[in-house]
Amino acid sequence: MAQDSLLLWLWWPRQVTVGCGNIAQNAAATISYVRALMVPPMEGSTRGVSGRQHSHFPVPKNSMRIRPGLRGLLLLIVACGACPNVQAAKKTDAGPKAGDLIGRVMDIGTGQPLGEAMVTLMFPSTTPGPSAVTVFSDASGVFRFSGLPSPLPEAMTIAAGKLGFRQVEPADGRLHLERVPAGQRPQVLLQSVGDIADSVPASAWLSSMPAGDAHEKAITITSCTSCHQFPSPRVRQYAAQIESVSGGPDGDRKAIEEWRKVVRHEAWRTVVKYMRPKHFAVFPLESPVNIDAIDWPTAINADFNFFSARQGDLIAKYLAENFPRNTATLPRDDYKYGAPLGVTSKTVIREYAFPNDALVREMVAAPDSGYFWGADVRRNMIVRLDGATGETKWFKPDYKGSTGPHTIVPDDSGHMWVSMIDNDQFSRFETKKEQWKLWTLRPSNLPDTAAMAGSAIVHDMSIDSRGHLARDKYGKVWVTLVGSNQLGTLDPDTGEVAFYETHHVDGFSAINHLIYGCVISNDRKTVWYSQLNGVVGSVDAKTHKLDKVIPFTEGAGPRRMSLDNKGVLWVPLFGTGQIAKVDMDSGKVVQTIDLPDRGAAPYAVSWDEKRKVVWVANANSDVIYRLDPKTSATTVIPLPRKMAYLRQIGIDQKNGRLVASYGNYPEGSGPSMGVVIDVGD
Repeated sequence: MAQDSLLLWLWWPRQVTVGCGNIAQNAAATISYVRALMVPPMEGSTRGVSGRQHSHFPVPKNSMRIRPGLRGLLLLIVACGACPNVQAAKKTDAGPKAGDLIGRVMDIGTGQPLGEAMVTLMFPSTTPGPSAVTVFSDASGVFRFSGLPSPLPEAMTIAAGKLGFRQVEPADGRLHLERVPAGQRPQVLLQSVGDIADSVPASAWLSSMPAGDAHEKAITITSCTSCHQFPSPRVRQYAAQIESVSGGPDGDRKAIEEWRKVVRHEAWRTVVKYMRPKHFAVFPLESPVNIDAIDWPTAINADFNFFSARQGDLIAKYLAENFPRNTATLPRDDYKYGAPLGVTSKTVIREYAFPNDALVREMVAAPDSGYFWGADVRRNMIVRLDGATGETKWFKPDYKGSTGPHTIVPDDSGHMWVSMIDNDQFSRFETKKEQWKLWTLRPSNLPDTAAMAGSAIVHDMSIDSRGHLARDKYGKVWVTLVGSNQLGTLDPDTGEVAFYETHHVDGFSAINHLIYGCVISNDRKTVWYSQLNGVVGSVDAKTHKLDKVIPFTEGAGPRRMSLDNKGVLWVPLFGTGQIAKVDMDSGKVVQTIDLPDRGAAPYAVSWDEKRKVVWVANANSDVIYRLDPKTSATTVIPLPRKMAYLRQIGIDQKNGRLVASYGNYPEGSGPSMGVVIDVGD
């Protein structure tokens, strides 16, 4: 009878559709039929019920195995003969439609279904539509894809994941639907693991590192995570090589450990120095200030970098003393999301592959259009993506020279406004006519040595609560100029430009401040800006005078901000993993909210007026956060890719979809894809 119980336990959760009744009512009849289908296993066999080899799921020596070809009949017996409620289930389940794929995710160790598992289908490059589609399983482990191409591509693969689990079946990533008997659902089997080092985001390795007496941890995150995730796999490999250095003095253990400290300090100092010239890799390939074109003194000059000489020394010392000695393994309980998942069985994530050498920093939706638009800073182009077909069209700015499209923002007419980090350009692209209009924004008093290789670096532009381009009450568009730590204005109607000073922090060069985000108040009278290594400040749009200054601790890293419709400014603190809530009337921080993962590096926030929530785009944790302003509660949307570096989240005002892209510097260091998310709420 124990053998019979095992048989039913193995097959019931795997094969019976949701809604079936109590199998115990007809257990005896079922078992008698099942016995007729079974024969003793081959000696030493370790094949599981799927017929594939499972060293982790051995079959007892005297147990039974299924005759080849009879799995479909077994399903019929279990689903019909042992389930009197199957007809009722059919009435409430519309069943699969054309283009649907329904399956189930199971825990192979317990035989139980796994809810909130992420299931991704990846398609060959010739398949129309997205390159990959991800859904999440419900509480019964069932996942459902809709609107798939028919027939399904033969080379399509499937990958399922859940924190603390790994996929074991299908081992080759192929569903092999031709092997699934009629009436059954394909399954993906996951196994619980004790070591999660290969599946956690970069932020997981920061959790054990102390904050530091002088905010060294925040300074390190702000400085080392601005271009790529930290610690990336290559950084972890470098750290492992430091620890594997052999030699040193003969003598007692204390002398050897002191020698090791010297090795660590010199090694981390070396990599910090190496990263200074790598800053110039942010410029386009054809740029006269690309890393391959500049002279060495300029390349290593800390005044032309995003972190100062003092900060570089702090970072090297902090990493030498605190970076984990081992990142090859990580116990299962040492990293958690820290908040509930905010996904449902209706959540859908679509990813669209761009060329590997592209660096599409961010992507947004165009109002009243089926297109998405992105800025490829490395290849001097913007891209139009058709979400239905996956087709792309690339547009190069009408400029003789390098431009480096950086930030892209829609306006209410559907045009795209694009800031450019090279040659001081700012532009508008008329999407219907496919025509460019460019302006030069270069302060007349900017000497060649006052900015990164003499460039003003036009960065972000003024936006409203929807993330659309916003003009002030006097018709001006405002921009941040990273190279000169200034705000600039442009009157698009007349072409008039002007430049204004912002807050200065002692000990920092202009570019060390890294002035960043820019928003306009709802009454369009005040312009707010953020400095990654400075303050959040405001300027009166009429007088152009500094109005309010909100200081933050060094390393906090206020970055891309958003405002809601009630006069609240939401500020992501990149280095400390927090969100600051600012009352715009008083200029005071009224609340600071800790994010679930303080190493997530929140790059940008976006206000969602329909849902009344704040979306947080993280650079370092491979997730998106949804923040409820009323309760300060956070939920998590995991992303399908590792190295899923987000710099912005656009919101399609028509359907509420979230729009983004993965933007790791340098190009090729992470996935090159656009991302569109149906939240499923």
